[in-house]
Amino acid sequence: MLQQLTVLFKDHLSTDPTVYCTDKYTVYQLADGLRFGVENTILTTREADLLDLLAERVVTSSSDQVTSWRHRLERNQAEEPSPFRMIHFLFEQLDERTSEDLQQLLYSFFHSSSLIIPLTANRLVVIEREETVPEEDLHDFFTALQSDFLIDGKVLIGQQRKSGDIATQFRLEQAALREIPLLHIERFLPALTRLVLLSAEIRHELTQRFITPLEYESRETIHAFCRANLNVSLTAKHLFLHRNSLQYRLDRLTEQTEIDIRSFEGATFLYTLLLVA
Repeated sequence: MLQQLTVLFKDHLSTDPTVYCTDKYTVYQLADGLRFGVENTILTTREADLLDLLAERVVTSSSDQVTSWRHRLERNQAEEPSPFRMIHFLFEQLDERTSEDLQQLLYSFFHSSSLIIPLTANRLVVIEREETVPEEDLHDFFTALQSDFLIDGKVLIGQQRKSGDIATQFRLEQAALREIPLLHIERFLPALTRLVLLSAEIRHELTQRFITPLEYESRETIHAFCRANLNVSLTAKHLFLHRNSLQYRLDRLTEQTEIDIRSFEGATFLYTLLLVA
């Protein structure tokens, strides 16, 4: 597609970030993540509308903080020492006015310590820092948004972490967001479990992150616990362990993976990864 666009716009199109980062360009992102900019002076309204159908328009911001965070999320890695959780929003085509109104609602809904990061004209992420919004409230808020704005969209509730690589977390959760059905709000673990089954690349990455570092004892515990339908007593019996010893193993697994294996979603996620490892 980029080749055809280059033929159409010729020298007025650039894939060089040092060129299209200025206000003279409107920036777009293709489905494969490639970005390009087209000079505003030659871009007609009809061409802009067509490009909006073919690619996502990247939102530029006058806020240094927002720009800095966006660049940070787009790196290969970015360690975050403080607790965080990301809430990802993706909507059908939004006009500029609706997008601005939507951002104002998000600012009023989330805690003041949260950051609202517009990514494209239709996609944004909220980074929760000191306080997080209850999931029930998020469900109600998402329903109200669709009703009040008459727009379709989807939301991914990201993993709550004490610290870690926020850039990698962002990339994985954005990939999971794309596979969520429209009109749905979904948690991190079910979304990533679906992604494990759809993407060999993500499957390998998640296996390397969550399963490969585990010793045999931990893998054995995951397998036995899931086979026993998350029944602690039955699992302890199958592994010839005292119940307290098994509880210690389960606590250790949660500490190692940051995934609560005692929950159905956590157990499903780790068991699926174990089977494909």
